[in-house]
Amino acid sequence: MKNSILKIGFVAITFLVIGCADNFVEVPLPTGSTIVQIASSNTELNILTSALNKTGLASSFANNNSGTFTVFAPTDAAFVSYFNSLTFVPALAAPLDEAGVLALINTLAPTTTPSIPISIATLSNILLYHVVTSEIPSSKITGSQGFVTLSGTARLSVSKVGSNIVLNADRGGNAAGNGGQSVTLDVDASNGLIHTINKVLIPVTIANIWAANMLNFSVNYAVSPPAVTVYGTVLRRASGSINLTDAAALAPVDAVGTNYNLLSMAIAKAELATVIIPIATPFPDFTVFAPTDAAFLAYLGVADEAAARTALNSLTPVALADVVKYHVVAGRVVSSDLSNGKVVTTSLPGGTFTVNITGSVITITDKNASSADATIQAANILTNAGILHQINGVLRAN
Repeated sequence: MKNSILKIGFVAITFLVIGCADNFVEVPLPTGSTIVQIASSNTELNILTSALNKTGLASSFANNNSGTFTVFAPTDAAFVSYFNSLTFVPALAAPLDEAGVLALINTLAPTTTPSIPISIATLSNILLYHVVTSEIPSSKITGSQGFVTLSGTARLSVSKVGSNIVLNADRGGNAAGNGGQSVTLDVDASNGLIHTINKVLIPVTIANIWAANMLNFSVNYAVSPPAVTVYGTVLRRASGSINLTDAAALAPVDAVGTNYNLLSMAIAKAELATVIIPIATPFPDFTVFAPTDAAFLAYLGVADEAAARTALNSLTPVALADVVKYHVVAGRVVSSDLSNGKVVTTSLPGGTFTVNITGSVITITDKNASSADATIQAANILTNAGILHQINGVLRAN
C-alpha cells in the first residue's frame, strides 16, 4: 500500500511538472528602435543624444532590458537656450549655437570651471529629471499630476491644457522660470515614449512647503505629544492646545508682510501640523493658497504681527482649523490646472472657491459675498511635496 501511494504521488508530481512546463512561454523582447536610437535619428535631438552619450546614460535608454521610460526630451533649440543662460567667465564673445553647444558638451569634466560652468554630474542630474520610469502617453495626462523622476526625489508637475502637455506650470512665462511645453507628443519607442519639449527643466530642490525657506515649521515625533516648531521656536501645549504666547522668539516682524509667520502659527494653533506633516514619509502633496502676513493683519483687523499673534491665540483650534483648511487643497494644483470659472474643492468639508482668470491675473472668489477677491501674487512655488501660491487675502468660507 505504501509503495502504491508513492507511485501515485510520483505520477501526480510528474504530470504537474509536465503540465506546468507546457504553460511556460518565452516572452519575446520588444522590437523596434529604442529611445536612444530614435533620438539619434531625430534632427531636433542632436544635443540630447550627445548629452546622453557624454554622461553615460545612453546605455540605459538604448537597452530594452533596462525598463520602460517616458522621456520629456528638450529640443536642440531648448538646449541652446539653456547653455546660453549659464554664466561663463570670461563671458562668451557670441551666443552659442547648436554646434557650439555640442562642442562644449564634449569638453565637460567631472567638476566645473569658470569657463565651463556645468559638470558631467550636473548635466546627468538634469537629464534624469526629464525621465519617468513608466510609459505615460499624452492620453493618460489629465492634469494636477506630479511624477517622481529618475533624478531622485525631484518631482515634475504635469498638466494638460487643451491637447498640450504643460510642465511645471509653464503658461508661456512661468514665474519660476522652470517650466516647459510639449512640441511633439507620443513618439513610440521599443522601451517607452518620447515627448519633445521646448525647455530644459532644472530639478526642484525644495524638499517641501513646510521647509525653512517656505512656511518654516516642523514636527518632532520623537517626543509625546509631538512638538511643533515654528520659525525656530518650539510651541508648547497648555491645557491640551498650542499656546502662541510661547512664540516670542519667532522671526522678526517684516516690514512688508510678505512671508507666512501668521499662517504657520495658525496651522500650529489649529492642531493641523501633524495632519499636514504626518509621521509617514514621503509627505503627501498639498497645494496651499498661502495668505501673507499682511493679509492676516487685514483679516484680523490689527496693526502688527505681535497683535495678530495674540488675536490668533484667542481663537479656538476648531475655528482656526476651518480657516486653514479653506486654504489647503489635496494634491498638486499648479496654475496651468486652473481655468476661468473653475471651482476648487478645499480640505474644508463643503468648502469651495471659484477661480477667475483675466489675462495673466488670477483671482479667487470665496464664499463671503462682502469680501474682496484675493489675487495670486506669486504662483507655482514648486516643492517636492506640494505647491504654494502666495495670495494677498485671507479667504472666508462664509
